[in-house]
Amino acid sequence: MRWSLAILRVSAPIILALVAPQASASPADRGLAFARAHCGRCHAVGPRRTSPMREAPSFRTLADHFPVGDLADVLVEGVDRRHPAMPDFRLTPADAADLTADLEGLRHGLRP
Repeated sequence: MRWSLAILRVSAPIILALVAPQASASPADRGLAFARAHCGRCHAVGPRRTSPMREAPSFRTLADHFPVGDLADVLVEGVDRRHPAMPDFRLTPADAADLTADLEGLRHGLRP
């Protein structure tokens, strides 16, 4: 029993340190993290780089040429393939809202 309490006392601060930054992140920050993890292999998710896959538009281009306010609904309903390498996917409403917040920040120059 004493060992269990000792382990809990040592591990609890570590677990909180790992979880707390994600919980306090803004929607745009969570959206950027999602974009980097799930989209960055093909799309440039930053404001200046080109996409690793030539056929994949940069997020900067999407933010400038697509009505970002409508994007959350599209992402939840599902995005069909736009080219052979594009996967079919659907986002949760929370992930779609976060990604949309990131694109709004990118569009307005609020993101490095």
